[in-house]
Amino acid sequence: MMKKTAIAFGIVAMACGAQAAEWMVTPDHSLAVNADVAACYQGLTGKTNGQVTSTLYGCGGNQIQLKSTKTLESGIKLIGQIEVDFDPLLDNELVKADDMRVGVDVPVWGKLVAGQFDSFFEDNVSEALGFWGVGDVAAFVDEPLSYKGGAKSRGAVKSKALEYYNSYENFSLAITLNAGYQDTNMYTPMFGVGTTLGYKSGGFQMYFGSVVLPAYFSDTVFDADKDTNVMSTVLYRINPYTNASGLTANYTMGNTKVAGLIYTAQTTKGEMYNWGGFSVEQTIDAWKLGFTMQNANYGGSAQYSQYSAGANYTFVKNARVFVEARTLGVANSYGDAYEVGMKYTF
Repeated sequence: MMKKTAIAFGIVAMACGAQAAEWMVTPDHSLAVNADVAACYQGLTGKTNGQVTSTLYGCGGNQIQLKSTKTLESGIKLIGQIEVDFDPLLDNELVKADDMRVGVDVPVWGKLVAGQFDSFFEDNVSEALGFWGVGDVAAFVDEPLSYKGGAKSRGAVKSKALEYYNSYENFSLAITLNAGYQDTNMYTPMFGVGTTLGYKSGGFQMYFGSVVLPAYFSDTVFDADKDTNVMSTVLYRINPYTNASGLTANYTMGNTKVAGLIYTAQTTKGEMYNWGGFSVEQTIDAWKLGFTMQNANYGGSAQYSQYSAGANYTFVKNARVFVEARTLGVANSYGDAYEVGMKYTF
């Protein structure tokens, strides 16, 4: 049986060609494969007197994703997903685990998954303004709940999670259990809960959510000392936030999509951070043009008006070139960036 399945899978794969994203291994078992490969030239302004560091690298757009779905006779689906990230321009670069999940999707009752992944709250609330970006950082203003903190970069706080999702007509509900720790020894578990409500009608979508976060979360971080180049490993990150909430909405009309965000978060020091802004994307034939404006308020004088803009052109199916730039409004242009590159999905 295993041999027959393998032969059948190979025949389907050859028939579908290199651009195929999903195959039916058996009538009740599908396997989806997605791969992104990108390269870009990036200029990023550092802390020291506005000095710009230029880099040729993978631009954060390189990923391989495998997703398997097995449908039982009862209609219940068993779900498994694996994602890994890599940089094709760095020799002997570490391949890093990204989203991983396993779970079940039960008709009427909803979906329950466990693993480490972008939560429904992160995808639809925290990242609401970044939908048009192709590169790594230059298309993105500050993302709320970034573990790098004010006026730095993308990258929302992640944790191991258990998430329940269900929808009814135009409404959706996601409840996420964020698993972390009370201290760096990672002996004592600590949990936080996130809840997100969604509504869809035609081209309009709206999401409201809130989340409570653990003090520390597991995340393997590889870092090289700038002087000795000795690699060190940290198995956790300190969570700078205790809780957050946000409201987002987006509307697609023809070739135009607009999105808005209102968001607030409380730090471990009791400070309140606020974000508010909008994004717009316009499609013109093979071109996509994007623009984002956001006000980021980190208390006191740390208030920034941030902008990003970009364009990408699809010259053949699944292949596009792009140019993107941002300014974060910080002294000495710290965090400002531009990127020029290419991305191919197959």
